Amino acid sequence: MLFTFAFRNVLRNRRRSLLTALAIFVGAMIVGLAQGWINGLLDLYMENFIVYQTGNVRITTQEFVDRERFVPVDALLLEAERIKKQAAEVPGVQDIEERIRFGILLGHQDATVSAFGMGLDVMRTRMGIKDKVIDGSIANRGIYMGKDLAKKLEVKVGDDLLLATRTSEGGLNGIKLPVAGILNMGIGMYNRKMFFVHLEDAKRLLKIHEGTTELLVFTDQEKQTDAAAAAIQKLIPEGVRAMTYKEQIGPMYSMFATMRYVYVFVEALILFLASFVVINTMMMAIFERLHEIGTLKAIGWTDRELFLNFTLEGTIIGALGGIPGALCGYGFVAVLHITGVNLEAALDAMEGFPIENILHPTISFWVMLSAIVLSIIVPALAAMIPARYAGKLQPAEALRK
Repeated sequence: MLFTFAFRNVLRNRRRSLLTALAIFVGAMIVGLAQGWINGLLDLYMENFIVYQTGNVRITTQEFVDRERFVPVDALLLEAERIKKQAAEVPGVQDIEERIRFGILLGHQDATVSAFGMGLDVMRTRMGIKDKVIDGSIANRGIYMGKDLAKKLEVKVGDDLLLATRTSEGGLNGIKLPVAGILNMGIGMYNRKMFFVHLEDAKRLLKIHEGTTELLVFTDQEKQTDAAAAAIQKLIPEGVRAMTYKEQIGPMYSMFATMRYVYVFVEALILFLASFVVINTMMMAIFERLHEIGTLKAIGWTDRELFLNFTLEGTIIGALGGIPGALCGYGFVAVLHITGVNLEAALDAMEGFPIENILHPTISFWVMLSAIVLSIIVPALAAMIPARYAGKLQPAEALRK
């Protein structure tokens, strides 16, 4: 009966209730959009970092880790084949990729530019190179380079390029390879500075006769990463490390985990600010109904019942705006998840971040549910402020005002 009474009171001034609910609607919609957007951006960064740079676990030498910013090709993992076979049998390990990164000078006619190369299995890499060819063919041996790098060198498919770099033996070596494909990697830094060659060509250029520089291990599920890394570490010799992607991201991983909670707090703050309208509405309702409050208290209503009544009124208004707002925000996120949002212009300045240009906000039932819960709880808490005032009114005092 108390709920029915509160609901009828909400309908007494429908225009004011509608405008108040509209403020909550907008706040809840923003919360739903923000959660999907922020979670999508953080998830995209983590997924791209794993796929393009570290794997779930990366196996390499400590010497390579210490000198990684120089992209050393002489810090070799000599027992790579044995480690690959044994690591593949570790529970949770789905795939292992061998990759060799190196800095290089690329020459074509009178143009010479510095770039970064990567030797890998072009056909089966997790980076999906075969799906990102916009000109040429993945079936041919040669160089596959980012579209912006190709434009800078003024090369096209079929042109020969001279690759010159320092080898694992400390000397210099150069080979010529044809441009087999132009790629749109979907990541600005990769389109501008990266190219890819088959492992055999990379080893021939770098004179790597045995071993490799890095092995990237991919697990079935993210939660298996730590256990897989611990098991692999027992299989590898001293001086070799099996590092999880969390270790390699470093403090940024903890920062991203903290950011998820911080944004929930910010979203609650947005709803709280929107809920000031609820406080204003309920105070107006109380002052308009002072005689009614006095009468109710005179016939036996308790302070607690009046407090609950006005709290319920605020909660109902919050729910009327918050639930549709959260659902609407969820709907927008669902549409953006399918269509994607092009962030190329915004990401161009983030040179060191391997983030794909197309963001698909995270669509999650729990995101929608948390937005609904926040949009109901926060207005209810806001309504308690005027409800407490109403509950403390004395009957005679209320009837006199």
